[in-house]
Amino acid sequence: MIIYSKEKSYKKFYKEIIDQHIWQSSLHTQSALNYYKQRPLDEGKTVQDKSFILIWGDEPVIAFQGAIVEKDKNSILQFYGVPCISIENKNKLTKKAYKTFLKEFDKILINVNNSIIYRDYIIDNNISALSRHLLLRGAKVVPYFSRIIDLSQSETEMKRLLRKSYNSLINWGLRELKPIILDNSNLSWENILEFRELHIRESGRETRSVDSWRKQFDMVKAGEAYLVVGYLKDDLVSAGFFMHSNTNCYYGSSASRRDLFDKPLFHSLMWKSICYAKSIGIQWFDLGEQLFPNHPSEILPSKKELGISDFKAGFGGQTRMFLDIKLDCSNINKDN
Repeated sequence: MIIYSKEKSYKKFYKEIIDQHIWQSSLHTQSALNYYKQRPLDEGKTVQDKSFILIWGDEPVIAFQGAIVEKDKNSILQFYGVPCISIENKNKLTKKAYKTFLKEFDKILINVNNSIIYRDYIIDNNISALSRHLLLRGAKVVPYFSRIIDLSQSETEMKRLLRKSYNSLINWGLRELKPIILDNSNLSWENILEFRELHIRESGRETRSVDSWRKQFDMVKAGEAYLVVGYLKDDLVSAGFFMHSNTNCYYGSSASRRDLFDKPLFHSLMWKSICYAKSIGIQWFDLGEQLFPNHPSEILPSKKELGISDFKAGFGGQTRMFLDIKLDCSNINKDN
């Protein structure tokens, strides 16, 4: 039985299958879906949620999360602003169930004329069934590197793994900025507006709609994100937004006063966020993509981007590799 996201039982079955996994993407929660949907809507695109779950023997055995994003008759299958994913219960996924899933997935591809963008988190060092299917159809693979901190370590051990220069910078921020965690218990809409104003000021322009900021507010209120803020003489000088699932936390975005860049404004906020994520039982803290001088090779990172990547690497953790898989749908035989 196939259950699509519009059906009432979808959330129940999705929770069942996701709760079986130690790695739950923080980019693919329900509130993240609502947030990532907003940008293509702001750009005048149409979106169709195509997420579905295969129920086999009364149990959810594999789920797909993705949406068709279209403008000017150009359609891409992704998860709105981030790649599609699949979630498998490998102990229950028989060959027959796998074939049924792929048959349903291929029905979606019929309506895609550009490409599908899919991410494989390589759980247990094995590629997913959907990765193999896409590769067999001619997809190309690009490695995606991310810096991940294992929060099962003690705080003392995590602090030991910090870049040596960071200790004094973090201590300055904890003392002078006194970072505050704003979660679903204490966040107000005024806090979000203050963050937005700081972001506009430092970006030099408004980069996204008020509606997208409202979606971030909703994420926090849903218990799937939080904000960390730092004040200097009652002025907001730095803020960061972090989204999370039950197991993973992801550093989403931040803004800091450029005229105060001689001070370590964000070091203590990042550290505060890492410690808070650990305190609420999250296991993995994702600092975000790690870049290298010649990677990604398609568009080489700028000096600024490499600097940001190096800043994040200073908080410790390990470099993990995921796979970003892209299939050009314009040339495949959709009847197969």
